[in-house]
Amino acid sequence: MSYQITVLPAGETFQAPEGTSLLQAAIDQGIMLPHACKSGCCGACKAQLVKGQTTEINPQSALNSNDTNQQDILLCCQSAKTDLTLYLPNYNGHSAQPVQTLTARIEDIRYCGHTAILSLKLAQRKPFHFTAGQYIDIVLSENQRRSYSIAGFDTNRRQLIIHVRRHHGGVFSEQLFDGRLRPKDILHFHGPLGNFQLNSQQKPLIMLASGTGIAPIEAMLETLKQQQFQLPVSIYWGMAAEENLYDAAVLDKLCSGLAQAQWSAVLSHPSASWKGARGYVQHAALAAHPDMNKYEVYACGHPQMIHQAKNLFTNQAGLPEDAFFADNFTPAV
Repeated sequence: MSYQITVLPAGETFQAPEGTSLLQAAIDQGIMLPHACKSGCCGACKAQLVKGQTTEINPQSALNSNDTNQQDILLCCQSAKTDLTLYLPNYNGHSAQPVQTLTARIEDIRYCGHTAILSLKLAQRKPFHFTAGQYIDIVLSENQRRSYSIAGFDTNRRQLIIHVRRHHGGVFSEQLFDGRLRPKDILHFHGPLGNFQLNSQQKPLIMLASGTGIAPIEAMLETLKQQQFQLPVSIYWGMAAEENLYDAAVLDKLCSGLAQAQWSAVLSHPSASWKGARGYVQHAALAAHPDMNKYEVYACGHPQMIHQAKNLFTNQAGLPEDAFFADNFTPAV
């Protein structure tokens, strides 16, 4: 059975099959409602249930004591039980970027420890546009997909870059690392997806990334460069050890193209000779920016890092809650 979902104030409607999350039903119909992790961790898809009834299909860990409205729900964690009316104040309608299923050829694979930087050459048949911060789903089978943020897209070469962290037993990543997938092989992907993107306000920026969470940050830095952004941008990239900093040269180049940008590596298990920051990115950023009242923060990576960063920055550094933007990387094997 399917139910009609009405989204206010945009006035859009879509159909949601029973048992399918409200978020997935919208995505399947090309409607990009606000979301990031799709697993109940980040809270980006929070909406107010104005009318109707839903059924919980996933734990809602991102809803906490600050969510005083009893009608607040996470769209990725609820399915429709009746026709629904939802209120999403920050959603203005269909994404400007059409969601498509496209074909790409693997052009190059650069291995850096447990990370593979994958260059995909898109077929010429359809145009592709995305907003920095969005991701794609690699389509492995009818019911199996894996999500990867877009690190960059060269329009002239139609070359798309993603970063793939190796997960032992991973249905996609293991194919890259054991040789089953090689340059010239064909992949299919669905996208662009997601609503993690730069805000329009002109404020200095703090950007946090753990692991391959640096991928969408790189895309955002390229966009800021194209916009000739003049305000300070501070990037903190967290890894375990020096040898894991696989894209240091790329970050150097991106920062050099901005008026006031610098990045710092923060290592949780560095060697004795390491001269840089130790620990975790959220603590390094807080130490460097004790007053974040006039900043915007963009964080991407492990859910625990993002959860701690938001709590620290809003409670101890005066960051407004609506100035924190995040995309959780929830590991999927």
